[in-house]
Amino acid sequence: MKASRILGILVIVIGIGFFLGGSIGWFTVKSQLADEQITVSDNAESHAGKKVEGPFTAFAQANAVKKDVLEATAGRTFAQLEMDEPVREMALQGASVRTSLLTSALSFGVSSLAAGSGISFVLLGSALILRTRRD
Repeated sequence: MKASRILGILVIVIGIGFFLGGSIGWFTVKSQLADEQITVSDNAESHAGKKVEGPFTAFAQANAVKKDVLEATAGRTFAQLEMDEPVREMALQGASVRTSLLTSALSFGVSSLAAGSGISFVLLGSALILRTRRD
């Protein structure tokens, strides 16, 4: 068996792993977000009223949370608030929720990158195998 054929098979196996890992990651995050039963706020710039189940709705809700927190804190972030301010706890919760939603949106992107890379690896490995057959 030629080295390029072995390499092609190895690249295909790695590609399948990347694709499966990315797909599982995508659907796990989607499922976890759906389980939370979050609806995008009516004051969101986009996707208002939709269930948060994907990267765009997660991002839209994260921005809506930021907008609400900044409105309640007179434009100040959690770090800018004094320790004894009554809105500090609400700002902390808002920052936490926003961070979780942004992490979810980022996870969708990483999962897509992994799955897309997997497809590319499978195609590359297939090309290596086909080239070996012609030589």
